[in-house]
Amino acid sequence: MLDSLRRSASGWVAKLLIGLLAVSFAVWGIADIFTGFGGDTVATVGDEEIDAVSYERELRVEMDRFSQRLGQPVALADARRFGIDRATLGRLINVAALDGATKDMGLAVGDEAVGQAIVTDPNLQGGFGRFDRELFRQTLRANGIDEERFVEQRRKAMARDQLVSALTLGVATPEALVKVVANYQEEIRTAGYIILPPSLAGKIEDPDAETLQSFYEAGASAFTLPETRDISFMVLEPEHITQTMTISEDDLRAAYEQRRGDYDVPERREVQQITFGTEEAANEALEKLRAGTAADVIVKEIGLTMEDVDLGNVSRGEMLSPELADAAFSIESGAWSAPVKGPLGWSIFHVGAIAEAKPSTYEEVRDKLRRTVELEMAQEQIYDIQNSIEDARAGGEPLESIATRYNLNLRQIGGVTSDGKTRLGDPVELPESLPGLIETAYANGAGEQIPPLATTGQGYYWVQVDAVTPAAVQPLEEVRDRVVSIWKQRESASRLQALAEKLVERGNAGESFEKIAAEYDRSVLAMPGIQRNAQSDTFSRPAVARLFATPEGGFTFGPVGVGESLLLMQVREIREPSFEKSSGKYAEIEKSVRDSIQADILQSFVFGYQTELGVEVNSVLYNQMTSTDTAR
Repeated sequence: MLDSLRRSASGWVAKLLIGLLAVSFAVWGIADIFTGFGGDTVATVGDEEIDAVSYERELRVEMDRFSQRLGQPVALADARRFGIDRATLGRLINVAALDGATKDMGLAVGDEAVGQAIVTDPNLQGGFGRFDRELFRQTLRANGIDEERFVEQRRKAMARDQLVSALTLGVATPEALVKVVANYQEEIRTAGYIILPPSLAGKIEDPDAETLQSFYEAGASAFTLPETRDISFMVLEPEHITQTMTISEDDLRAAYEQRRGDYDVPERREVQQITFGTEEAANEALEKLRAGTAADVIVKEIGLTMEDVDLGNVSRGEMLSPELADAAFSIESGAWSAPVKGPLGWSIFHVGAIAEAKPSTYEEVRDKLRRTVELEMAQEQIYDIQNSIEDARAGGEPLESIATRYNLNLRQIGGVTSDGKTRLGDPVELPESLPGLIETAYANGAGEQIPPLATTGQGYYWVQVDAVTPAAVQPLEEVRDRVVSIWKQRESASRLQALAEKLVERGNAGESFEKIAAEYDRSVLAMPGIQRNAQSDTFSRPAVARLFATPEGGFTFGPVGVGESLLLMQVREIREPSFEKSSGKYAEIEKSVRDSIQADILQSFVFGYQTELGVEVNSVLYNQMTSTDTAR
């Protein structure tokens, strides 16, 4: 959510900054900027600091994004292997350079503009299209950021947007460049083609023993069974402890009295809040409202609608601050409050219908309360039990014995690979509540005592490696049929490619395509028109790429889209696109070219400011935060 808020704050600028990730280090080389200095600052760009909390949060966001694209969780070791850790730092350095530039140029955004941007942000609006304070609070809590920091980040983002707009405003798009891009993207080619099936390679006899042995040795990795591990794991979660708990009725009633406010239905009011940049503006608007001016007139004057200022039916706890809550809940229905200072400016409130508070009863909440108290007590005890289990393990007691003593289930999984599969490639069912289970098992050896890890349910789990089966090359005699089959497939493909190359040479030497096709009892088929990025079951992407790399009248070949056949193709006609400047397609391509030019301008500006301001990275802290040995 916080990431989407940043996107809305700076529009395409945010996407452009993300696009600078990979290239940011290529310009000045990250190894040259790493230094060792103390503190919790990961990097500095001039006076701008990137603290550890910001880097940690951004790295987690990027890892989550990458996990979604892969369809599986990404561990810190994976993040380092794919360069996500450095890419994240690169993006933050780029943003810090822009912040330094805005400060250097004296660009600033006032409180009123920032407040209005936040209140009207669609990412902070609830189901009725209005600013939702509870959603705002949840977003801040979920991302570990306080309100003051968020407002300051939004202010900086809006200032960056001003700078980028000034840099890229009025960029001209050369017509010649648009034409080149249009020709590349929209060019259409027609072709004649025939399909060369694998049968044209002829019958492939089994290889002799020497050839088979050489092929087997050269491709030994294809016939190697991966390393597997037999593991056991035991889980301790609060639910295991609550099963043995007994809470007396007196204790439960006492707990209810202590927290009955959690169950009482609070007073709710229909509230409208109009926020202004200054107290004077708020007082002026209040005088007009009390004199009979309609609220929608006042709201329209500050560029909002009544939907923007309608908070809906809210409780005191859902208000943005205690001061605002006091103002809204101290007036009668139909009245306007005096101006009150809040986090986003000076606000006045109007109250509509009021729903009185409804107290709860012990009988209504008894079962829910019991469950809550049991879990709280379990969470208090679980750490002590975990320590007792660790003491027993340190004394040499086997995990199986400990599981029996604490009535916990010890589960075994045999023969699992590092990617969570069997040796034959079938998936192994793994509990989703135990993050890092396989990674931990493969980071430790058989018999090693591994510290407990956290479950997703506020508990602990222990894993031990029972046995390691090393990777092993399967003997040729066991996989002979498979090796022979693969060799035949490779030999057939090689012969078919040699045939296609020979036919291309004949065609390019001037022979008729129809004559070549007739030799193989085929007719030349017509492909009426295809674009550079097209593909189908017949025309694969590699085949289309070769077709567009061949001159008009020339021959080429490529694989079919589905199957093992090859296409023999001749380019019959090349059609260049023709667009009117007023057409939508021309406008689309022109915009794409303009965006690219703007990106280049911004990229050059950012790199220039990085050089001018100076960039330093705290190598000690960076390595600590991205070390795969560090628990996360």
